[in-house]
Amino acid sequence: MDLRWDDLRYLLAVARQGSLAGAARELRVDATTVGRRLDALEKSLGTRLVLRGARALALTEAAEAVVVRAREMEDGLRLLHDAVATEARAVGTVRLTATEYLAQALLAPRLGELHTLHPGLDLELVSGSELVDLQRGDADLALRLAPPRGDALVVRKVGEVAFAMYAARGYLRRHGAPRPGDFHGHCVLVYRASLTSGAESEELKRLTAGARRLLQSNSSVVLREAAAAGLGVALLPCLSGERDSRLTRVGAGVLAKRPLWLVFHKDLQKSPRVRAASDWVVELCRKERAGLAGQESGAR
Repeated sequence: MDLRWDDLRYLLAVARQGSLAGAARELRVDATTVGRRLDALEKSLGTRLVLRGARALALTEAAEAVVVRAREMEDGLRLLHDAVATEARAVGTVRLTATEYLAQALLAPRLGELHTLHPGLDLELVSGSELVDLQRGDADLALRLAPPRGDALVVRKVGEVAFAMYAARGYLRRHGAPRPGDFHGHCVLVYRASLTSGAESEELKRLTAGARRLLQSNSSVVLREAAAAGLGVALLPCLSGERDSRLTRVGAGVLAKRPLWLVFHKDLQKSPRVRAASDWVVELCRKERAGLAGQESGAR
């Protein structure tokens, strides 16, 4: 059976208009072409579809059945066309996962820029320290500090994230400023051991020798708020610590820097919505490079 969708279009037009002339006007062809395509469709299906009268056309029972299926096909093609047209624009939802402080301090304050650039784009921002499986499709994009793994992943370094020690001014007035390598009499607020690398962990131990580890948490927000309340000296990302007026940096330098990676599945490289979101993240990290690296002019 040599059945062509284009011939079915002519049958649908005849069913809607009730005449060859009406179908010809709808399809912007002449009536002879409509008749010829109907003849071809009847030959392909092996049955009569149209009964030609003096003033109008009538569909056979076989034609009515074909029209029902053809309308379903037409609706399906229309939906497919709409979906492709939508995907060709930056429209829809992008699921982006990031650490808590990156979501709060880097991404959330600048979301207005993304929506101005791409009004049809919605963002699902998932924050936390747990890594999602991009290869399984649990997220479209990820901002990660941990080195990404997976042959199916596209990985781009978008900056460096610096960490330093911060404390509330009231705490420093009461306890004095600790000296590197001598934190006797001080309390420190740090990430859980599982969230720091070997090098960072060793440097932290050396720097804060003699301190009491009063609080360990997997949340930078918890550490920041505890430090702001005067509980102790907190290890924080500089982007978060420098912009909190309640805190001041302890010491002039940074404790450690870690690469920041933007990661997504290679199958999404040509997706306009994912590309739009990833380009925005890359540009945002470029603009915030100094803040992420702890080099802002306002560093204390």
